[in-house]
Amino acid sequence: MWSEAELALLKHLMWLAEPGHVHCRGVLHLFPNHSEKEIKTRCNGIRDLERRKERKRLRAEVQRTDEPEEPESPTSVVVLPPAGRLHPAVVWVPSTDREIGPMNLGT
Repeated sequence: MWSEAELALLKHLMWLAEPGHVHCRGVLHLFPNHSEKEIKTRCNGIRDLERRKERKRLRAEVQRTDEPEEPESPTSVVVLPPAGRLHPAVVWVPSTDREIGPMNLGT
């Protein structure tokens, strides 16, 4: 088991070292409860997690850029909307009682 302090120290060492080149035997004295192999395995796990997070962030960014942009004005149509969506020029305005007229409740 790795403590939070050990993980923070290992992440800091990874940040200081050249990418992917933490000298596990050289930092072994900082982690007395762990072997060189455990340190190397943990470094690989941390590096892989960071890569996955970066790929996920890039995918989300690409998906956001693939969505159609809103037109600058309601009359300038960039892309037709997908089925089931209103046209960008259509703006919903709630009606008022003056537009509807008096309500007849059957009395």
